[in-house]
Amino acid sequence: MPSGFPRSLIRPSSSTPCSIKNIFAKRSRARVYLVGFLLVIGGCAVLPGNWRPGWNKEWTSKEPVPETAASWNLTELERKDGRFLALAISGGGSRAANFGSAVMLELQQRKVLEQVDVISGVSGGTLPAVYYGLGDKAGAFTAPALRKSLGFDFQGSWIRRWFLPHNIFRYWFSDFTRSDIMVQVFNNELYHDATFAELQSRPKILLNSTVHNDHTRFTFTDERFAQLHSALAFYPVANAVNASSAFPGAFQDVTLEWYINPRQYVHLYDGGPIDNLGVQALSEYINRNILGTSLKRLFPNGCLIIIIDATPASEHPELNTGQSSRSFIDYFVDTNALDALDAMLLESRRSLLAGMGIPVDRQDQEMRGRLPVNDRDQCGCEVRHIALRQLMYAGEETEGLAERVTQIKTKFWIGEDEQTDLFTAAKLLMKIVDDKKLLTEESLQTSCAVESVEKK
Repeated sequence: MPSGFPRSLIRPSSSTPCSIKNIFAKRSRARVYLVGFLLVIGGCAVLPGNWRPGWNKEWTSKEPVPETAASWNLTELERKDGRFLALAISGGGSRAANFGSAVMLELQQRKVLEQVDVISGVSGGTLPAVYYGLGDKAGAFTAPALRKSLGFDFQGSWIRRWFLPHNIFRYWFSDFTRSDIMVQVFNNELYHDATFAELQSRPKILLNSTVHNDHTRFTFTDERFAQLHSALAFYPVANAVNASSAFPGAFQDVTLEWYINPRQYVHLYDGGPIDNLGVQALSEYINRNILGTSLKRLFPNGCLIIIIDATPASEHPELNTGQSSRSFIDYFVDTNALDALDAMLLESRRSLLAGMGIPVDRQDQEMRGRLPVNDRDQCGCEVRHIALRQLMYAGEETEGLAERVTQIKTKFWIGEDEQTDLFTAAKLLMKIVDDKKLLTEESLQTSCAVESVEKK
């Protein structure tokens, strides 16, 4: 009843069969029927099978599938300088996104970034990888632009979008998921509905996820999509970024359709559990392309992989000071599951770095390693490991900074001070790289077992 409406004016008359009260009741029922009708009609429009947000489309043309910069195919662009140079950007939410972009800016100042042939990203590391790969489509690759774009509160925007009426409706009446809401955020703030066809021809961009049913790595490439009878060129990059960073529990699987009879589906989630450093995709890229030849013949001027590692501290000192380890959120959700996942990521990191010749007890200090590949001369690629945790051993002057940056939570938002610390950390670590002369021409030459034997 409208406020201030005199009750005496709506009191039914005993002599009038169709009272004002009855009129109001009929109008209310009409409104209910109308809303119900609209819900039904709207629901039918978005029922599963009619509304599949973010799903890949079938390629039915007899023409060859268009190629993109996300491919295993080695071209002359990657070979023209005689050296293979690649970046691997680790996962870790906004912490990894900002640290990764900060190190890339430092490499840009040293004229190294422009030489990069392939960038492999996982989870949070995919954000700067795709941003750089899109060029002007995403925005200028400068410190102010990156700090503004990657400092955005993606997590807060994601939560707010949950409550938009059309998102609520689609969530309950279609295949629309929480992951699709994050795609909206990425598109609105970073990628503006860009597809893989809009990536620049160089560098190659490899985004990595995990297949739900068999827990194997899924890399978004032209070849992998061709197996699904689909074309990666028309797939939005925001969907792939989301698939790579769909943290279990917070986000739901990202679905791809495999267009065979009967239809099958590939469900993807965060790429971190398989390889949170993004190195395995680069290893596969090299191994695919040296078949029938050798690393030295393919890249006579060397092979270098730079790993940008945003792994946080593995210890939580505050747990030693309280009788209970529960935080406020633990009263609603058991966060031990998250801690268990962190433990798996750390163990995977140890194993991968050890495979590159960096001993477990030196992985937070040693910046130099070697990635073995399937080369007939037993050659390998030089590795430069740039990690946040290395600040803990860089001297007393970095202790405070090291503690702050390695304690930044894995989330998709970041404070201004945290972001400043990450950019400062990148500068300090790259200064160490310079002091150790780890990016000189001589230090990047490929070493082979055959050469070592001949020298002896």
